Amino acid sequence: MRAAALAPALLLAACEGGEAPDAATNNVVSEVAAPSAPAADIDNEALAGVMYEALKDNISTPDSLRLQTGATDLDGDGEAEVLAYAIDPMICGTGGCSLYVLRKAGDSYRILDQIGPSQLPIYKLAAGEDGWAELGVTVFGGGVAERIMAVPHGEAGYVRNPTGEPAYQGADGGSDVIIAAPEQP
Repeated sequence: MRAAALAPALLLAACEGGEAPDAATNNVVSEVAAPSAPAADIDNEALAGVMYEALKDNISTPDSLRLQTGATDLDGDGEAEVLAYAIDPMICGTGGCSLYVLRKAGDSYRILDQIGPSQLPIYKLAAGEDGWAELGVTVFGGGVAERIMAVPHGEAGYVRNPTGEPAYQGADGGSDVIIAAPEQP
């Protein structure tokens, strides 16, 4: 049974851009898919550790959490924020999984926001009133038809639920992809 649970993680690690951090990060598998920022901008080991600590009480097993990540400057300060799409059977539903927005904090990361349910791809849209880029979040499943929702940033951060107001239906035309959708076989 343990070998069957490891099979998806090992397959992801074998993919181009995939990486399986060592035991210090509890075997969290990360896939870096960020056309808007080089993979070197993300410390996968530190990110995996922060995400594992945040989600460890809700995931199936320590080695079942997978992350798809991307980085881009969302607030215009010249420093890239990191987006992490957390995948695990216990934290994802028919509407998708949660997307986390993080900022570098010394040698680690700090979670700023959680947005969900969401699906991939995730886009960077134009800046909103507060100067932070809105996020184009794909939503579908759980009875929701597929569409891109523009998720604004406000005083409290990004809107947590992309399926209702103040998020609104947007378009992805010409937008920067932060995290691409996985290729389907």
